[in-house]
Amino acid sequence: MKLELVEQPVKAHDLAGLRYVTERVHTPVMADESVFGPREVIELIRMRAADIVNIKLMKTGGISNAVKIADICGLYGVDCMIGCMLESSIGVAAAVHLAVAKSDVISKVDLDGPSLCRHDPVAGGVIFNESEITVTDAPGLGIRAIEGLVPIADRAA
Repeated sequence: MKLELVEQPVKAHDLAGLRYVTERVHTPVMADESVFGPREVIELIRMRAADIVNIKLMKTGGISNAVKIADICGLYGVDCMIGCMLESSIGVAAAVHLAVAKSDVISKVDLDGPSLCRHDPVAGGVIFNESEITVTDAPGLGIRAIEGLVPIADRAA
């Protein structure tokens, strides 16, 4: 059995340790907890501390920083994975759209957060079918309603 990658084998701020592992193993090493924003990614790349960068929207400060990280990695030929923490299908829908938009650099996807929930109150959005995630052609993130919330169009002015 061949390992696909090693994820964050050292503490988040130990970039020298991350580089040490990356230089000494044949399996690709992925930075995860070390990735908070574009500055950290620039330093990771400068130090050659990891082979892959895991982008998580909730940790990087949203879509704007995630796009910057993907663009930086693309400039330097560093592969990315899009991941999630425990956000709902709304946050994961945004991550899926980012993965589609930046598929030239985001080659791995780990967006299983919604599958851990007993009930998803979101109507619309991306479609989860086991390991397959499909984006619809609906506008925005494709979310039509959230159970328990009154749609904006139906609210009194």
